[in-house]
Amino acid sequence: MHRAVALFCALLIVGTGFAAHAQRGGPPPGALAACEGKKAGDSCAFEDRGREIAGSCFVPPPGGLVCGPAGIGARGGQGMRQGMGQGRGMQRQGMGMQGGREPSQRGGGRPAAGFMGRGYSPNAPYAQAKRLSNRLTDTGQVTCFNTNGKDDCASALPGQDAHYAGRPQAFEDRGDGTVFDPATGLTWQKVHNKKRLGFYSARRTCGSLSLGGRTDWRLPTIKELFSITHWQGATNRRPFLDGRVFDIEKPDASILQGDRFAATHDPGMMGQTWSATLYKGLHWDRPGVEAAFFFNFLDGRIKQAPTNGPMGLFYRCVAGAEWGRNHFSDNGDGTVSDGSTGLVWQQADDGQTRDWPGALKYCEGLTLAGKDDWRLPNVKELQSIVDYSRPEPAINRRFLKVADPKGWFWSSTTHGENPGFANYVCFGECISVDDVDVHGAGAQRSDPKTGNPARWGSMGGQRDQVRIMNYARCVRK
Repeated sequence: MHRAVALFCALLIVGTGFAAHAQRGGPPPGALAACEGKKAGDSCAFEDRGREIAGSCFVPPPGGLVCGPAGIGARGGQGMRQGMGQGRGMQRQGMGMQGGREPSQRGGGRPAAGFMGRGYSPNAPYAQAKRLSNRLTDTGQVTCFNTNGKDDCASALPGQDAHYAGRPQAFEDRGDGTVFDPATGLTWQKVHNKKRLGFYSARRTCGSLSLGGRTDWRLPTIKELFSITHWQGATNRRPFLDGRVFDIEKPDASILQGDRFAATHDPGMMGQTWSATLYKGLHWDRPGVEAAFFFNFLDGRIKQAPTNGPMGLFYRCVAGAEWGRNHFSDNGDGTVSDGSTGLVWQQADDGQTRDWPGALKYCEGLTLAGKDDWRLPNVKELQSIVDYSRPEPAINRRFLKVADPKGWFWSSTTHGENPGFANYVCFGECISVDDVDVHGAGAQRSDPKTGNPARWGSMGGQRDQVRIMNYARCVRK
């Protein structure tokens, strides 16, 4: 754990009522953003959990400014020594452990569960949302946000997910343990298989399943698995799946037994579910270690894990013809159409990195090929163009151009675990601060929407790199 964050956590425990944030690994994101461009001692304020926190900027070792409630910055002396002692204690108790399946090279980083698990309560759908006509189902995110919390859609940053309404999910419960999705033609296993299995055991189990009069069951691809996600999800509040149709549940504490990374996990985030998609790159930069992608239906992220790792994952079987292959065509005007989804894409990004508000603004203001209805894609649209047959960049470069093969791209979808974070997709390798490919090109994660990435150090047990300044590829229709 970074010393600055450890100190902040300890000081919060000593001097304020924000023990929940401190115990979970760091300050609220607004505490960092509130001191942008300020100096130590300046007054500051930020919103956290629906209330305004006023205080002053202070400098925890070894540098950087954070906003803390009044009196924290002046505690010094005994309070500082006590805080540092508590911070070191937190490090010794496992804050440097991994949130995934592999150890970090140097420890440190924030727990994956982190202080981010504050979530939100959804608003009613925005009545003025623009209707979309592509074949992908909507994310289900109907709430608008600013860079730190909920906002009224009429005045919120334009171009975000809830400002657009796609095809609604319309799953059909067949009453025989299966659920049909008319959008993809796939039939899904309704039940949540409670026993976690290794990759090959899960694949064999699906292959031998007989259910609903069908025997063509299999482990789904990562695009198929992602197609049923629902983005009103919030860790420890709501799954990233429609629980009215599919069975899903939070496991009990026994799921962490034998998990050497239990220090950075809690049961409410343990929803990792296998896909059949193997990663074409190197798992944690290690030759000879095979890995497959999974989606976590309890914390809302795509990552990769070794197929022969010590811990099993959940699985949910699917039946039907494979869905999700792209059918690109070059329109000859700087745009590319995907016949499988009906979306039209900006063929080449402009090579400029932006924070999330900047990415929204760029796409909303783009005029290309005589069209001005471009927008930043939602997370399901963006993931639909990942080419998982390629390790870096994970995109079909015959049709879509990338200025930076290592680039990550913003989506318009806020991550429900923390309204101050938005989702992005790694088209380049999804690396740690140690430059290790921990999650794989094609992974999907979330970052703070704005701010200085240097103030974050790393994120999660795998020491994930925090960029904030990511690329944008716009979409229309």
